[in-house]
Amino acid sequence: MSEVEASVARFAAMGTRVELHLFGRDDPRALAAARAAVEAVEDALTVRRESPAVALNRVLAVGGEAVVADPLLWEALLAVDAMWRATGGLFDPCVGGDVPARGWRGAAANPFKPVPRRTPGPCWEGCGDSCETSPTWTPASAGVACEGEETIFRQRSTSGDMAGIASSSPPPSPLGPGLRRGTSAHGADNPATLSRWYALRVDRATHRVGATRPLTLDFGGFGKGYALDRAAAVLRAAGVTSAFLSAGESSIAVIGEHPLGGGWPLAIPHPEIDGVWLTELELTDASLSVSSTVGAGAAKPGRAAMVRPADGAIVTRAATAVAVATTGAEAEALSTALLVADAPALGHLRAAAPARRFLFSHDAPTRADRPMELTA
Repeated sequence: MSEVEASVARFAAMGTRVELHLFGRDDPRALAAARAAVEAVEDALTVRRESPAVALNRVLAVGGEAVVADPLLWEALLAVDAMWRATGGLFDPCVGGDVPARGWRGAAANPFKPVPRRTPGPCWEGCGDSCETSPTWTPASAGVACEGEETIFRQRSTSGDMAGIASSSPPPSPLGPGLRRGTSAHGADNPATLSRWYALRVDRATHRVGATRPLTLDFGGFGKGYALDRAAAVLRAAGVTSAFLSAGESSIAVIGEHPLGGGWPLAIPHPEIDGVWLTELELTDASLSVSSTVGAGAAKPGRAAMVRPADGAIVTRAATAVAVATTGAEAEALSTALLVADAPALGHLRAAAPARRFLFSHDAPTRADRPMELTA
C-alpha cells in the first residue's frame, strides 16, 4: 500500500484545541489560510475578550441598536437566525440582560472600548460614537457610511419598523422529564429571565441590529462549528479534496472521503464509561457535533447550565446528543436543540433525519446490560 501524503496544523483557538489534517498533499499555505479563518471567527465572536460581538453586546444589554459591519459577526447572526427557526426556537444563543455572557462584564461602563483584532489592519479606534477599522473583507451591502470601513455604533431607540431576524413571542412549553425551573431572582415565569432571540431585531438592508429588551449574545459551541465551516471553505477553495478538521472532541468537519476510500469512520464514546460507544458513523463532506450534560466537558468550571429557551427549564437529565449536518453551524445548533427539547419536539427533530440525529439517555442503572438508550 502506498503511503498517503499528509500535513497537519495544531493550535489553540475557540477555547479548545483545533486540528486541521490534510491528506493527499502537503500545502502549508492552505493550512495557514485555514488557521487564519478559524482565528478570524474567534476574533469576531468571542465574548471572553474585546471583539465585535462584545461591542454589540454592550449595545444590546441596554436595549439599544447598532450597525454591524463585521462580516463574520453579521454572517453568524444570519446563520443563528436560520437555525433558531429550523429548531423551533430550541437553539437560542441569547442570554438575558441580567445574566452576562461568559467573560463579559460592565456593559454600560464603556460602550465603545477599543477592539483588538488578530486580522491585518489597525486596531479599533474610537471615533465619536463609532469604532472604525480596515476590515479583511467588507460585503457590498455592509450599509456603512464610508466604503472600506467597519462601524458599530449606538443609536437611539426608535419606534420605526425593522425587518426582524426574530421578533415573534416564544411559544409556551410545559416542563418535561429531566427539566427543572431556573432559579433567577425574577422567577422563571418572567420572560425577562429567558433566552430570547425573539427579542432581537435586524434590518437586513442596513445591517442594523437592535433589542426590544436587554440581552446579550454568547455563541458558545456554535462558534466552533462556524469556524470549522470557514476553514473548510478555505481549504476547498485551495483544491483540498480530503481533510479532517476538529475543534476539541465535540466539533468535527470532514472534506471529501477518507484518504483510503469511503466515508470517515467515527465512533462516539460514552462520556462516562470507558470502552463503550454510543454510536458509530461514517461521514463524507459533512460535520458532526456532540453535546452532553455529563462527562468532563459538562463539568468544566464556569460552564453554564443547559437551559431550554421556551420556558427557562434547566436540563437535568443525563444525556448526550449527536447531530450530523452539512455544515458545522447546523450540527452545533441541532445537537443543542436535541439536548434541550421536550419529548414532542425531540420526536419531531429526530424524525426529520433519524440516521443523523441522536439523543442517548444515560439514566439507566449502573449495572444495566445497556448503559445507554437511544430515546425518541
